Amino acid sequence: AGIGQLTAALLRWLPKVDPTSRYVPLRPVGRTRDFSMPERWWWDQLAFPRMAKERKLAVVLKTGFSVPVRSPAPTVMIVHDLAARRFPNELHKPSAWFYGRWVPWTLRFASRVIAMSEFTAAEIVELLRLPRSKIRVVYQGGDDQAMPDPHPHDRVVKKKYQLSENFILHVGTIEPRKNLAFLLRAFDKFRSRHPEYQLVLAGKEGWLSRDVYDAVQKLGLDEAVRFLGEVDDDERRSLYRLARLLVMPSRYEGFGRPSLEAMASGLPVIAASAGAIPEVVGDAARLIRGYDEDMWSSALHELVSDERRRLEFREKGLQQSKKFSWERAAREISGILHEVAHERR
Repeated sequence: AGIGQLTAALLRWLPKVDPTSRYVPLRPVGRTRDFSMPERWWWDQLAFPRMAKERKLAVVLKTGFSVPVRSPAPTVMIVHDLAARRFPNELHKPSAWFYGRWVPWTLRFASRVIAMSEFTAAEIVELLRLPRSKIRVVYQGGDDQAMPDPHPHDRVVKKKYQLSENFILHVGTIEPRKNLAFLLRAFDKFRSRHPEYQLVLAGKEGWLSRDVYDAVQKLGLDEAVRFLGEVDDDERRSLYRLARLLVMPSRYEGFGRPSLEAMASGLPVIAASAGAIPEVVGDAARLIRGYDEDMWSSALHELVSDERRRLEFREKGLQQSKKFSWERAAREISGILHEVAHERR
């Protein structure tokens, strides 16, 4: 998901833009799956600082989760969003405490906080009372391997997942803030005019997702909705090229990475005007205020029916996506790391 993609990109780009410095990945030996509580707490607070001390690092960049309360090296922390702080009732209690309370509290121990958007920076100031002077905004890059032209792998993906010629795509974890039960109701109304369309949901199952599956059953959409689960990078790129639209009805996004990936692939986007999404898409997507099912259904109809509008958003999206670069993000982050290391001397 987002943290993993950002970490992988920075592992590639930081050494490229700053070749005179030594970048050391800190990773648990032999680990094959992500941490859960309480292992996550142990890694963040004990193992991670110990490894930093052993390697005598001047500064540590942490791409997610909590800041070590005690660490021999100053920490620069990347914050993706404060969704758990905003919506604690949408998480199980242990996760609500860790992500919604503990993680935000530890940000006070960071030397700098990097926010992925101006929206998230404002959230940090408002909800956590951190001084704005401690926060830097760095926009992440998109998928530098995305391309709008058809690829032979697209046919493989279409056959593997039994996709129809026409489908609307959503990419993201299945969890409450993605607002997918609402999307299913809007799609059901849209499908009364376009019964040939599928709705394809690509992303792993998150917490409290039962209402999404219940909505499929209640609306009788079993044959029209495809749950793909996690897909790999190449499959995701093919899905963007094969789809007619990307739809993002999220109630909250700290960045909204799928919208950027879709635009770079030439796929028009319909999204909620929520969180950081307007920052990312600019005027290159069809933004909708509010969550009226008829309004969303009409917007879907408009963009699948009007080829001129589709092409207009396709071209605008391609241009908008070029404003985001991993090279630039890495240079800005590298500068922040050097700034913190210099202060320590």
